Amino acid sequence: MIAADAARLACFDSAAGQIASARKSGNLLALDRGKVIERKRQRFGLADAAQSPLGGGEADRLTKVTEVRTTIASVKPSSYARYSLQLANNTVWETIEPLTLQPRPGTAIVVKQSGFGGFRATIAGERPILVKRQR
Repeated sequence: MIAADAARLACFDSAAGQIASARKSGNLLALDRGKVIERKRQRFGLADAAQSPLGGGEADRLTKVTEVRTTIASVKPSSYARYSLQLANNTVWETIEPLTLQPRPGTAIVVKQSGFGGFRATIAGERPILVKRQR
């Protein structure tokens, strides 16, 4: 801790100048944590979403997204009692397992990572089903 006001201000000015110089040169990148998490939510389930955009480590751990909670916006029948689900967050998921009942728009859905890189969706508290991200 620097006790003298003038010395403390000079130290602060020096540090601020180094930070400004690093940002201007591109060596320092400042990101908004909320925006990083939102971007990860939008990429959740896509093939390249597993990459660590922040280089791994503590920053990626603190912004990790392992589930998305939203609602179903629309449902399109696919094949063999499977469905394409457009979610309220503008993502599209396809059920891999056949369902006995067609999901309804407005229903709550939680998509979570499961083992071996797969994903499971729980629709309105029912049993989890396997799903894959389409877009």
